[in-house]
This record gives sequence, C-alpha cells and structure tokens, in this order.
Amino acid sequence: MTMPLRWRIAGALTSLLAVAALSTPAGGANITSVSLPDATGDTQPSSTPAADITSSTAVFKPAEVAFTLVTAAPEDPRQSPNWAQPASKISWLIRTSAAAPDFNYEVRYQAVNGNLTANVYSASDPATALCAATKVDYSGKTYRASIDPGCIGRPTSLTFGSVMNYALNPDTLVTDGPDNGAFSAVLTRPKLGYWLVGRDGGIFAFGDAPFEGSTGNIHLNQPIVGMAANPAGDGYWFVASDGGVFAFGNAGFYGSTGAMKLNKPIVGMAPTPTGLGYYLVASDGGIFSFGDAKFRGSTGAIKLNKPIVGMAVNPKGGRGYWLVASDGGVFAFGNGAEFYGSTGNIKLAQPIVGLAPTGSGAGYWFVAADGGIFAYGDATGFTPQLGGSPVTGVATAPDGKGLWVTRANGQVNGYGSVPTMGSLTSAPAQPVVGVASLFVAQDNSTPAPAQ
Repeated sequence: MTMPLRWRIAGALTSLLAVAALSTPAGGANITSVSLPDATGDTQPSSTPAADITSSTAVFKPAEVAFTLVTAAPEDPRQSPNWAQPASKISWLIRTSAAAPDFNYEVRYQAVNGNLTANVYSASDPATALCAATKVDYSGKTYRASIDPGCIGRPTSLTFGSVMNYALNPDTLVTDGPDNGAFSAVLTRPKLGYWLVGRDGGIFAFGDAPFEGSTGNIHLNQPIVGMAANPAGDGYWFVASDGGVFAFGNAGFYGSTGAMKLNKPIVGMAPTPTGLGYYLVASDGGIFSFGDAKFRGSTGAIKLNKPIVGMAVNPKGGRGYWLVASDGGVFAFGNGAEFYGSTGNIKLAQPIVGLAPTGSGAGYWFVAADGGIFAYGDATGFTPQLGGSPVTGVATAPDGKGLWVTRANGQVNGYGSVPTMGSLTSAPAQPVVGVASLFVAQDNSTPAPAQ
C-alpha cells in the first residue's frame, strides 16, 4: 500500500473504513475468481513482514465465497502472541452495491483464545456479527475464510479488498491494505440451476436455468425417458423411449432412432463435452451416437443380468463413457473411462436408476430409487435422504463436486457443493423422469484490479 497511513489502536476502525473507500467495482468482467496482488515493504508505520500482504484472493462458488490472504512472513495465529492481541485481524472488505467511498460487508478473521474465528459484519454495524464463516483456517502459510453468500444477500456480483491489522506490541498497530486503495475486479456469481423433465416432456426450470420449450402440449408417440443440457447452457434435449429426440434453444438436432425398429427401448442420453453431439442408450446397452459422438463400444451383444438404466460421458475430453445397470453393474468403454467400482455383487434395497460423473472424470456416483448414493473413484460420499417419492434422475453440479437428485414428484435434493434451487410444490400431472444441470463456462482469468 502506498498511502501514508499511520494507524494506532484507537484509530484502527476509522482507518479501516478509509481504505475501503478508495475504489469502485470494475465493469464488464465476468469472472468467478480473482487474485489481488499487493506490493511488499509497504506496511505502516514500520516495516513488518508478518503484516505485509503479498496477495489475496476471492472465489465465488455456487454455495460459498472463499477468501485467502498471504503475507511476506506468515504466522499461525493460534500460536503467535501478536495475534493474541484483540487488534490483530484480517479484514476482507466486500462491496456488493455501495459506491465509493463505502463498502457493504467485512469478513473479520481473528484468533480468540488460541482458536481461529471469522465472522461477517455489516459496514453499518461493525459491532454485531451477521453470521459466522462456514470455514476458517490457517494452513500452507495461507489465511482462509469462507462465507455463505446468503449472509450477504446472495449478490450477483461483488468486489473486495484486503486489510491486515497486526499488533506489533500493545501500543503499535502495523497495517497494510490494498495498493492505492484498489479493490479487485468484479466477481460474478456462477450461474446455477437445473431443469426437470416430466414423462410428457413438460419442463420445470429452477435457478438460472432458462425455459427453452417443452413437449408438454404435444402428443408423443412414446414417453420421454430422459434429458440432457447443452454444455453451453443455452438449450437442452429430450429423448423418448423410441429414441425420438427433441431439441430446444441452441441445442442442435443431430439425429434420432425414432424411425428405427429397436431391439430394446431407449432409457437415457448423454451429450458430448462440445455439445455438438449426443449418445442414446437402450436398456440392452445398445449405443447410438450422433453428431461428434464417437461409438466406443456397447453391451448390445452381451447377455446382461439386469437392464441398463443410464449412461454418462467422461467430461474430460469425452473419450469414453460408462453404462450402469439397475443392479449397479458398470460397463466402461473408451480410453477415457476407467472402471472405479460397482454394486454388481451387492444386494441392493432398491434398483439403481442413474449415474453421474465427477468433474475430473476420475469417479462417479450411482443413485438408487430409494435415494441411496454410491460413490466411486474420487467421488465424495454423501449422506443420502432415503425414502419418499422414488428417485428418477441425477445430475452432476457444474463444478463436478456435487449432485442434484430428483424424484418422481418433483422434489430435488442437493448434495455437496450445490444447494437445492427449488422443487415442485405439488406433484406434476406426469412424473418427473430426469434432471439436467445448467453449465455455463466461467472466465477465471485475472484482470487488472479496479482503481
């Protein structure tokens, strides 16, 4: 920081507000993470490496905003006597709507009785905590705190600056803040949402997922059995049990099996990572590829113990896919899809109804009709919500670290990194048979900070 600030304990809060009043959010950026560099050797009133911020970051995730800060000589606040002083703290200052010279919220990170704590305060009431941080940590020489976006009104965007107050001794407070008072570029809330599809092709959109059309008022030859979303987030497809495909929005139509005589009915579909093609899968494991989807194998000629109920494409490159049977047997095809485990030899309470890959492609989840969730590879285990209306579909969250599970009555359960964005308040005329998550690629480049 280049400003000639000379703060002491009595004036710490006033000076903190002064730093926050120096910048306005940058416009036009569409990013979900940003790093804010900071010059070294600029602490006031004396050079103190432990208080000298070198960088800070913020990441706007679907269910949290995560902040970090690094200093030139980091100390574990739980062990440092300087951090035991009440005046020592890190403040991540958040602007969501206020114009300079104001800010809206402060995330205050401190050590209290040897324990790390972080709370969120309104700028208008810095003495009363709005909520506690969801995570607070010091590890890898980095200070970390995460908050629930709901605590700050679930803003669509925000910008931040970081301030360090370090009690060098009971009479001297060393400070560092944003260089030239510059806050970060604007972080944009990740778009988040999903679609549910009914057996009649009725569509129910939640969160940021746009309604692009449905077959709810069209007479179908066969019922809808599944759906998939265009990876660009601006369209989707339905597939019927005869392989008829219905494309909406900017999702292209690349072909169907609607005019073919099938050995077994279609039970699901999966798009390629480009959105320029898709696969249909039949209950015998027959695979039908369209657009840029490449055929990599099937179980169409294999006698199965139980029928295939779903498939998923590896999201990393799309060079392979998995099929799952109702007993949890897994069949992996292509060089990009590894076998990570199955429930084929386990007696299940209810049949498996769907499969979803992790974002890395190095794992997957199954869901059963009773809500049971089975995790393999790098998939995180979740405590399922069992019972109730039968589960009919599953979709991976955009970050690949969570799931949305839907039921026939339109109830949706969120797991891991994503919240539930909403459910139907009453059962639809036709049962829900599938779910697809909205995915909109985010620009995580680091633009210049706001001035």
